[in-house]
Amino acid sequence: MRVSTGIPGLDHILQGGLLPGRVYLVQGRPGTGKTTLGLHFLSTGEDGLYITFAQSAEHLRCDAGSLGINVSAVRILDLTPTLEVFSAMQTYDIFSQVEVEREPISQQIAKAFEELNP
Repeated sequence: MRVSTGIPGLDHILQGGLLPGRVYLVQGRPGTGKTTLGLHFLSTGEDGLYITFAQSAEHLRCDAGSLGINVSAVRILDLTPTLEVFSAMQTYDIFSQVEVEREPISQQIAKAFEELNP
């Protein structure tokens, strides 16, 4: 039993899709289709969760719509930096930026998993 990627040609190459219960890493340079693949895949199921650090949820939904991908049932957890982060000079005297910001981000991700159970 395989799980469809949402892309018929890719499913054909993968002999029906992805194996369930496995972890897959999709990597590539910007513009190679990683986000498009992820959105295609999530649009075929239910309780999908897409976590973004680079593009806003609005931008992702707009791009998906322009490609004919219906992501209305996909929850997008938007962790992109706000404009305030870029406009304000933020420094930490005692702790590194990673130590200070990692916990709130991981808590947001954990909360999204608890609420949705993707």
